[in-house]
Amino acid sequence: MVALICILKDYRRVEEVLLALLELGVGGATVLEGRGMGQILGNEVPIFAGVRGMFPGSASDSHVVLSVMDAALARTCLEQIERIAGPLTSPGTGMAFTVPLGQVIGLCRPLD
Repeated sequence: MVALICILKDYRRVEEVLLALLELGVGGATVLEGRGMGQILGNEVPIFAGVRGMFPGSASDSHVVLSVMDAALARTCLEQIERIAGPLTSPGTGMAFTVPLGQVIGLCRPLD
């Protein structure tokens, strides 16, 4: 099992990503709003205001999608996320990655 973490800068893509995950058989996900380093340093620490330009997309909040799934399913999900969000290698788009998990309890699986 892996945790899939996807950070999207474009809030309009979050619902589409969630629908794609559901279609792929992902039983659930949690979405959190977040703020990136560029927002915090550029807006809240005046001495670093010039740093904000170094972080494309730092003017808007990020949306973090968290889910737990089988590693094989995660690979397919990552492909779909990039199809929806566009190339994640483009600055200011977001990022997605997986983290291996040891034990998982409380995971609900969709009904077959």
